[in-house]
Amino acid sequence: MNRIKQSTEGVAEIYLYGDVESDSWWSDSETSAKSFKDRLEELKDITQINLHINSLGGDVIEGIAIFNLLKQHPAKVNVYVDGFACSIASVIAMAGDTVYMPRNTMMMIHNCWSWVSGNAQDMRKTADDLDKIMETSIESYLSKIKIERKELVELLNAETWLTAEECYEKGFADELLPLSETVAQQSATKTIEKLLQENKQLKEQTKEKNIVIDLDEETAKKIAEKISEQILKGSSKKEPKGLLDSQNKNEKPKT
Repeated sequence: MNRIKQSTEGVAEIYLYGDVESDSWWSDSETSAKSFKDRLEELKDITQINLHINSLGGDVIEGIAIFNLLKQHPAKVNVYVDGFACSIASVIAMAGDTVYMPRNTMMMIHNCWSWVSGNAQDMRKTADDLDKIMETSIESYLSKIKIERKELVELLNAETWLTAEECYEKGFADELLPLSETVAQQSATKTIEKLLQENKQLKEQTKEKNIVIDLDEETAKKIAEKISEQILKGSSKKEPKGLLDSQNKNEKPKT
């Protein structure tokens, strides 16, 4: 499911869960590039996109288009790997200005593949085509990661599973999160956002009594940090269970 909503003014929450799929002749896919584009256009004046990913991958063509839609968007893009970002989903993650990964999440990278039938000439051509198509993913990775092309290609050839820490070391991720930080930080952020929204109203209500209430952005950030620390200290250490959707395969190139 590709669920997009505007959580607060100027901030869009996007959930890319399940396979990345193209539209079919009988129905539109919620995770296609067209669906992604159409829903983004419905949101006006967006300055920040929070993209949450839990996907085993899917259609290369759709994934590269989604990557470019995010890179071309003027908003700041934060990517949160909520579970697994595999194949083309890991490529989409590279569009993030900042990629966050809790320590119990993973990425998987490999070469794209396809089904083919025909004679030897058909199969050789398909192999050559796949090499060219794979360059789109390689260039996307190289726009973000710290390692050299040679090491990246070796990892792709080996179909490599990367832990959150390995992703951080190689540049696939920018920030490692404790298991509880995602929920805690979001809770603190929502609390501060509510305070800021009410601040103007509070000042108007207390003006007649000569009481000044003015919560500036710097103060709000400090309060948010304190709230986050307290929530994290009291949070449960129990790790949530994950849910993996099975990957639907078709004859289009897949990663």
